[in-house]
Amino acid sequence: MYTATMRYQFINGKFEEGCALWRELVLDEARKAPGLVRMQFLVSRPAALAIGTWQDKTYAEAFMRTGVFKRLMERIRGSLAADPSPEQWSLDSIIP
Repeated sequence: MYTATMRYQFINGKFEEGCALWRELVLDEARKAPGLVRMQFLVSRPAALAIGTWQDKTYAEAFMRTGVFKRLMERIRGSLAADPSPEQWSLDSIIP
């Protein structure tokens, strides 16, 4: 499995709008994505953390090639205090 995260830091007054746009643009696209294991969106005002877990890295890369992140950034760039911070993770251990 492969997991990628993206941390978003919103400016004052833009948190709700930014989160709503993320849910609208990313979740709708993720529902159709092959290889998706789980998509999570965690919030702790004024920050949010998106966590996508995929069967394999190639599925995550294919999802990014749909342009979903580019479309999201076009809509929320003015709502962010800084550029989103991506991280990539590999599964080490799990409790079912």
